[in-house]
Amino acid sequence: MNGWIDFFCYLLCGAALLLSVLGLWFTAIMVLQMRPHFICNTMTSIYCLCNQDPAKARQVVLDFTTYLRKNFTAVASSDPIPFSSEFEHVRAYLAVEQAQYEDSLLVDYDTPHIRFRVPPLTLQPIVENAVKHGRAPYAGPLRISIRTRKTDSGSEITVSDNGRGLDPAGGSGAHTALENIRQRLSLMCGGSLTITPGSAGGTVVKITIPDNVKVEL
Repeated sequence: MNGWIDFFCYLLCGAALLLSVLGLWFTAIMVLQMRPHFICNTMTSIYCLCNQDPAKARQVVLDFTTYLRKNFTAVASSDPIPFSSEFEHVRAYLAVEQAQYEDSLLVDYDTPHIRFRVPPLTLQPIVENAVKHGRAPYAGPLRISIRTRKTDSGSEITVSDNGRGLDPAGGSGAHTALENIRQRLSLMCGGSLTITPGSAGGTVVKITIPDNVKVEL
């Protein structure tokens, strides 16, 4: 009897290790998918701002440093992290993008609920997808909305935009990143991700995190 118990415990430990490795692997993929032209554009913007607006240049350097630091430390995170940390990553990324696009990129935050955890690099790549794939020439400013709320069964994050829209049944590119996030949500915390068209155009991405992730915040 003890032999079967030991064997069962061995299987459980192996499954836990596999889930941890898969979570790290998917996170590493997200980091490696950083856009080279985004980094180059940011460095160019900083160079130009050094003469035009030195104070703004210093702020962009700080925001860009936070963005990079959050990206690289995410690889070492095998467990869900506080949403506040992921949110800091998102705000740093959007601040860098807004320094480049200024009034053509508008962001609304409505995040009263922050006391929960998410897999690292969950929200930031979704927002980056909205910026990258939502902007359309001559279509006016791109507006992105980020909202959180507490539900009866857990926590919910909604990212919506008024951009070109994203086909929920589409193929590669943006959908590869979203599928990676969906898999990590399922593996690391039993969460889910849905993609729907916005009622007035654009795309709505909704993340649901169940309350079974009980970790000290």
